Amino acid sequence: MKRQRGQSAVEFALMAPMVFLLIFGAIYGGIMFINFMNFSNEARTVARQISVSTQSERQTILSNYNEQSGGRTFATFYNVTMTAFIVDKDNNVVDVTDTDNARDVVVDVNFERDNEDLPLVVYVVDFPPESFKLEYRMRLERTSTVTTTTTTTEDTTTTTTDTEQGG
Repeated sequence: MKRQRGQSAVEFALMAPMVFLLIFGAIYGGIMFINFMNFSNEARTVARQISVSTQSERQTILSNYNEQSGGRTFATFYNVTMTAFIVDKDNNVVDVTDTDNARDVVVDVNFERDNEDLPLVVYVVDFPPESFKLEYRMRLERTSTVTTTTTTTEDTTTTTTDTEQGG
C-alpha cells in the first residue's frame, strides 16, 4: 500500500509539468488570439471610418491614424506597424484629394518578429513566423454633406444650401 502512494507521486511529478504547460499554453494562445482580433477590429474600424467620411475629413483621419499607429507590440515579440492609405483601381497609392482616381481605402497591419531574447527552439522549428500581414480593403463611399443656413428677416426667409461631394 505504501509503495502505491509513492508511485502516484512519481507519476504526478512526471505528468504535472506537461499538463501545466498545456493549460498555460492554451491560456496564452487565447490571450494572443484576443489581441490579434483587437488589431484586426481596429484596422477594420478605421477603414470603415475613412471610407464613409467626406473628402475633407479623410486627410485628418489618415494623418492622425498613421501618426498614432507605431510602437505597438503583439505577443511580446512582434513589432506592429499599421498604415492606412487610399488606392486607385490599379492599387497605386493616390492622394486623398484625387477624388477622380481614389477607389479604395487600405489599412495594412504588419507584424515583424523581434528576434531578441527568443529561445533557440524558435530558430530550429521556425515558428512563429518571421512576419505576417493583415490587409483590410474597403470601397470609398461617395458621401455628401449638406449645410443649410436659414436667414429670416421681417418679410422674407432665405435658405442657402451648400453641398460638398466627398470621395
